[in-house]
Amino acid sequence: MSALPQRLAEFLPRLVPGSPAVFDEIPRLYADTIRFRDPIQGVHGIAAFVDLNRRLLGRMQTLEWQIHAAIGDESYAVLEWTMRGKPKRGPALAVDGVTRVHAAGGRIVDHRDYWDLSELVASTVSFGERVRRAILRPLA
Repeated sequence: MSALPQRLAEFLPRLVPGSPAVFDEIPRLYADTIRFRDPIQGVHGIAAFVDLNRRLLGRMQTLEWQIHAAIGDESYAVLEWTMRGKPKRGPALAVDGVTRVHAAGGRIVDHRDYWDLSELVASTVSFGERVRRAILRPLA
């Protein structure tokens, strides 16, 4: 495995509550001009990206990342993962996702997370998956 996919695959599981040192790692892995986007938010710049991650970890009681695959080279990488966690308020959640990054000069300049918001919401209640399928059935 190339260094970029490996570095990202090793970093993500350390992004958990109670690990303040992880924030020191972000500027070594991400460029000052990082652009980040996922299904619910987008930010530009290292300070905004660090703040986004601080907010995420600040809201979570537990968070766990399972990396299923990491491929790519020094300029492009893709990770397949599962995120599970328990917010400080609200039910436990789980979602499968994919991260796609572009890098330049050894640091990530563009980070895009793809995951299904309806899957995340459905994971929070026992009947959620049934409701999700019923809502999405007309589109299938």
